[in-house]
Amino acid sequence: MGKIKHIVQALRLGLLLAVVTCNTYAGSWQKDVAIGGFDRVHIYTPDTLSPIGRGRSLLVVLHGCVQPIDAYLTANLDIAAEEFGMVVAVPEAVHKAGYNCWSYWEGTKSRSSGDYKNLIDLANTLSGDTSRDIDRDQVYIAGLSSGAVFANTTACIAPDVFAGMGISAGPSIGTSATGAIRNCETADVANRCRRYADRYDRYLNSQIASVAHGTGDSVVDRCYNTQNSEGMAEVYGIERLPDTKTFGNGNRTASETLWRDGRVSMLWLNDVDHTWSGGEGASGNYISDAGVNYARYLGQYFIDNNKRVNRDVVSE
Repeated sequence: MGKIKHIVQALRLGLLLAVVTCNTYAGSWQKDVAIGGFDRVHIYTPDTLSPIGRGRSLLVVLHGCVQPIDAYLTANLDIAAEEFGMVVAVPEAVHKAGYNCWSYWEGTKSRSSGDYKNLIDLANTLSGDTSRDIDRDQVYIAGLSSGAVFANTTACIAPDVFAGMGISAGPSIGTSATGAIRNCETADVANRCRRYADRYDRYLNSQIASVAHGTGDSVVDRCYNTQNSEGMAEVYGIERLPDTKTFGNGNRTASETLWRDGRVSMLWLNDVDHTWSGGEGASGNYISDAGVNYARYLGQYFIDNNKRVNRDVVSE
């Protein structure tokens, strides 16, 4: 009996340690983590779980030009993370192209090159970390400005990894550096995205995309909101729905247009300039408190429209 008692105690201790390990980072920011090829990543792991699928979702957020990743510590990402059971990771670009930009107009666009590789490695490393309990069918990527283009490109390169994207105030994929500032450069978004996906293009059939732009943006041309939305809709082969709806957080609003099955969302962020829309109380460099909390919008949009999760399975 004594031996059995010791075995039971050991099992209970092991279970307790496992629970403690799984919640080591819950409800807090880990700052300046070296992971997935990046030297600095801020990571927030919530106490909550996603209401769909198993475990938590993951949202990788890419900063804009001249924007430090510390700005996102006060951008209300943690609010969205807790509400939707979403781990948030904010990496600092390694292969920058001046002004702290993600180098979307330079280099080879492939799974094995530069920060594209690093982002795929980051997503896979975090998804493989059992202490964070991330559902691989709920991995998403978003960004602002140069980070938006880079996120869009990465999601096209690795649609098997990223089930969805959030593209805010970004030029179109494949455009030049001169196409970013107060200039609208025409781009064949659909063909470029399919070409980037290459042999992984079948995963585009279950990917979703939110495209957003501030109505007061005077830096990156607002034409890209429509061009990017329509381009991704062409990639997915879906038609636009006729109605436009208003999405709101308190007195902060955005205008939302959806494509069939929620596969693409075009959002106009009212009263927002060339900044990440953080919602009420948000602050930081190129972070706006004038519009809705875009991270909260993304959290709900991904939950409502994710095409990969088995909705008969729910986290316990």
